[in-house]
Amino acid sequence: MSLPPENGQMDRRRFLQTTVAGVGAAAMAGPVAQSAEEKAPASQPATHASDKDLIWLSRHPDMEYARLGRTNFMVSRIVAGWCKDLPLDRLLSRGVNYYDNALGYGNYEVQMKPFLRNNRGKLFLISKATDIAGHAKIDEGVIKLYRKAMQDFLGESEGDLFDLHNKAVAKQNETGKKPDLHPVGRHMAKMYLDKLDQSLKRMGVDDVDAYFMHGIEIPWHFDCLEVWEAYEKVHKAGKVKHFGFSTHNHMKEVLAAAVAANQRGPWKIDIAMPQCNSALFDTLKPELAALKKQDVGIIAMKTKGIANRPVDGREAKFKSLTQGKSYNEWERAKLWMLHLTDGLIDGVIAAMNNVDEMERTLALATVKLSAAAEKELRALVKLEMAGTCHVCGACEPACPEHITLTNMIRYHAYIHQYDEKELARSLYAKAGYDPAKLCTSCGKCTEVCPSGVQITRILAELSACMA
Repeated sequence: MSLPPENGQMDRRRFLQTTVAGVGAAAMAGPVAQSAEEKAPASQPATHASDKDLIWLSRHPDMEYARLGRTNFMVSRIVAGWCKDLPLDRLLSRGVNYYDNALGYGNYEVQMKPFLRNNRGKLFLISKATDIAGHAKIDEGVIKLYRKAMQDFLGESEGDLFDLHNKAVAKQNETGKKPDLHPVGRHMAKMYLDKLDQSLKRMGVDDVDAYFMHGIEIPWHFDCLEVWEAYEKVHKAGKVKHFGFSTHNHMKEVLAAAVAANQRGPWKIDIAMPQCNSALFDTLKPELAALKKQDVGIIAMKTKGIANRPVDGREAKFKSLTQGKSYNEWERAKLWMLHLTDGLIDGVIAAMNNVDEMERTLALATVKLSAAAEKELRALVKLEMAGTCHVCGACEPACPEHITLTNMIRYHAYIHQYDEKELARSLYAKAGYDPAKLCTSCGKCTEVCPSGVQITRILAELSACMA
């Protein structure tokens, strides 16, 4: 079968003409208990672009591709995460055409600069504004302004930010009034613009295909229209083509808030990148499906999960159903996301740090599984994920010391599962405290954890690694 001709990047005139409607008033998201499917209008199905509108870059016959929502970009099913020790030219030559980066990924933006100098027009480039709405932390200025808004609206400002958000939503639903979030929105918008300019300079490029808000933790982010206005400004200036976001904590609620924001406008979120694995997928499926109806592209990250249990030998049965091909635990998690997510996941982030990892990972994109193999894969990965942290955030309100537990568990995973000790150390340092010293071992976090994760043990191990 012959390949269709590759289209070049969107020409500048067409890009500058691609803008959204003007800014209008936004309402707070509805109660977090309301499902995204209930919020998403039935009359808003995903659109299907004609072949002539699809954007093909660096296509390879041994890679599978999917349309990344309304961006119309045909994205490789395996996308490049932080590949700090692997020549990126080799990935590009094998058809990996989506490259993820962030201001918070150490010096990776600068490390990519020589590669981008020669290859910018051959790939879809992402970077992210870190530590505004989350990732290692929520900006202190953002927190201060949000607490002031909550004091004015609720008469209280202390405690967990997510709890304050839920109380504000409840009051708005009861009274029809809403808090004044304009000061916090203006603060976040300025940070978004400043961090974008930093990222462009560090990478040595004039534009990115999407600039994300990194690690959104609290749904009220989408009530700050100033952030959307900031994006529109740089979009019209030709610096950014699409708006997206990633989320590690309170993902179900954040995804539902994104669905609501797209529905009411003027937001037009193009790409979502949630932490998603087999243990989380069923929980997030209604929100992911609602985003798909809005034609949002979805890239899954952290597909391996956190703190899993050993397998009981069933991997041998799966091997027998894949013509004797052996896949490790990490690879099985990727296969699960590529094959068993009902078409909701367009691409899967992968960090590849040597040629062997690259070859094994890229081969996952074209694996064909029988119905029996899919059934066994589903059971096997579910078993492996038993006892994992689902990053649901239930533990944090229960912690009397207000430790950011989900972040600490993530840093622990960077060390023990993702071989990213440098990244873990950088993020841990930003927290500014030793969680093991704050923890009183009261056990309240594990009591409310739906998976029974031994969080106090994880905090102690993280502290020891960071000493």
